[in-house]
Amino acid sequence: MNLSAPQLITWIIGVIVGLLGILIQLDVMSVPALEDLVRPFWLVSTGFVILAISNLFRRL
Repeated sequence: MNLSAPQLITWIIGVIVGLLGILIQLDVMSVPALEDLVRPFWLVSTGFVILAISNLFRRL
């Protein structure tokens, strides 16, 4: 398997999504519109999936 480094923008998006989930879970910040849609666990999981997929595919 040939892995590649993610693009900077993809990395930033993945990290921001994951951090949002962690900060909401720790009650450091509150985003009512986002909290009604998904749980913090799924935000962190989505962030990791974005980072993993961007490592597998080039130019992502």
